[in-house]
Amino acid sequence: MPHHGRDTVTVSPPTFERSAFAQVDAGLPAGHAPMDRDWLMARFAEGLQIRLLKQPDTGLVIFQPGKLAWRPIEGADRALVVQDLRIAPDLVGRDGAARLWSVVEGFARYYGLAAVLALIGRGPGLIAPEVAPGRGWLTLDEGPGGVRLIGRILQGPLALPHLPRDWDARAKALGPGVVIQTTGECRALADRARRMLSGLSALRIPARHDCPADACALRRRAVRPDAVYSVIVDGQVIGGPEVTLDMILDRLGGAQSPS
Repeated sequence: MPHHGRDTVTVSPPTFERSAFAQVDAGLPAGHAPMDRDWLMARFAEGLQIRLLKQPDTGLVIFQPGKLAWRPIEGADRALVVQDLRIAPDLVGRDGAARLWSVVEGFARYYGLAAVLALIGRGPGLIAPEVAPGRGWLTLDEGPGGVRLIGRILQGPLALPHLPRDWDARAKALGPGVVIQTTGECRALADRARRMLSGLSALRIPARHDCPADACALRRRAVRPDAVYSVIVDGQVIGGPEVTLDMILDRLGGAQSPS
């Protein structure tokens, strides 16, 4: 079938355990990796696709239908959204990334989708600029922190997808106190959120974990384009995984962390 790359391997629930996905995921550094197995298994039912480069090359791409994508992109119902794409450093200057982008585009064309979309930037949940695709892709929108929504339009007419415009309102809607918002796709970040909330609870500081249960809720509530891990204090986003307990306390007005 046209969407099957000759030099990639398809990972699915029946083949997940015997595939090299876990090793590749763990071996390719990213702020949102390694990814949570149970989260991925739940997403397969929503149309999630995983491809690995065939050995000896190392790389992966994860993509989903836009209407079920776990990234806050609006107007993506007729698109395919690339959630993650990583390759080994030795492939950056070669065609490793291009092969993976090509597989996604082939999949989208085969199923008659109108576009392929991705979020480019630094940090968890974003695709690094050095593996971004080249010719034929457009910057469709820009968001906080220099994040770019890029797209390859395959067929039209198509109202161009874009990022939300109401980031501030979304953060304010989460209410007072400290909120840590996560997608659940990375167990290490979910554990970090729980430790942070436990430390705040010990100080009797109001705090809660906001983890949307599905992609629709995530796209409606996400306070940042990357969405994977965000810290919100009294209705304002103060950062992502780099935010420490002391930083939160400073923002709240000088409370002291436990010794």
